[in-house]
This record gives sequence, C-alpha cells and structure tokens, in this order.
Amino acid sequence: MKYKTGSRVFVFDADGVAIDPWRFADALRAEYGISREETRDFFVGPFNLCLTGDANLPDLLPLYLERWNWPDTVEAFIDIWMDSDNKPNEQVLRRIQNLRENGACCYLASNQERVQAEYIRNCMDFESKFDRLFFSCDLGFAKPHRQFFDLIAAEVDCRSSNIHFWDDAESHVRAARIAGWNACLYENIESLAINL
Repeated sequence: MKYKTGSRVFVFDADGVAIDPWRFADALRAEYGISREETRDFFVGPFNLCLTGDANLPDLLPLYLERWNWPDTVEAFIDIWMDSDNKPNEQVLRRIQNLRENGACCYLASNQERVQAEYIRNCMDFESKFDRLFFSCDLGFAKPHRQFFDLIAAEVDCRSSNIHFWDDAESHVRAARIAGWNACLYENIESLAINL
C-alpha cells in the first residue's frame, strides 16, 4: 500500500503488543531449571549488541549455554526460544487488519535480533499482516534511542505528529513522544483505541 503524505500511520510494538508477552524465560525455568537470574547478565549485556545488529545471537550463545548447563545444541536452544514466543495477539492483529482494510498504513516497530526478526517475518507471517516491518537489528538502533524513531519516520515519509504508536514499555513510549510521535502505553486491547 502506497503511503499518502499527510495521512496518519499506525505503528505497533511486537513483544507485549502484537505478540503476547515474552514466554521464553518461563519455559527455560519450567523445563530446564534455568532461572531469570542466571540469564540476566546475557540479556542486559551482550544481547543488546544483537538488537542493534552488531553481533549475531548464535555466535554469542555458546559461552553462556555452557554456564547455564544447557544440555543440547545452540540450534535447539534457539528453536525452543522461537517456538515459545510464537504467540500472536490475535485481538490486536484483528484490529490491525481492520485498519488496513479501511485504508490505513500499519507498521511493526520492534527491538529484535536477526534470528527472531526473520522468524517473525516468515514463520509467523507478519510480513503479510503489516505494511512494513521495522526491526532494530536492521535500523542499527534500538528503542528507546531517538534514531530508532527518526529513521522510521523518514522511511515512511511521514511527519512525526501523524504517527500513532503503541508499546508496552513506558520508556519506549516516552522516547517516542520526545521524537514527536503520538505514543500510548499498551496495557490491553481496550487501550488500543483508534478512530479513523
């Protein structure tokens, strides 16, 4: 769908909005006894390089999997990760489908590393559910960095004030507002109030 200058566009986060909240940590704890405390150093540290495309997840994982006493391969770990997080929020996706059927442009804007970005794009078929997918690993910047929002606004050729955005992280909502977007905190389907 070609964007018309001056129109409003709608942008949605993935995890916690278009996809149900992160489930992988719960699966690791329940099935393998690997706690959030054990994995925290990875996810607040090296994983951030993956989110901006500066490192690849399969290259960083082996050292940490050894520390966590992971009993299988890197590939198996990633497969379980992708499968456990494959939980589209069907209510949100129906709302997005309705918007698109009524002529609105809808985009996904998410912090993702390359493996999961590709999984969301192809295995979850999100490419058919949105007009375009924006991932931090492709942009080179992750939310809440200002460049994340500015690059997307430039790509869709839209004034920031015409962009309406929903995210479940308050820090991302604040950053989007500073960038001039109309940003709202997503809490449930009722918070996704949209009038065309």
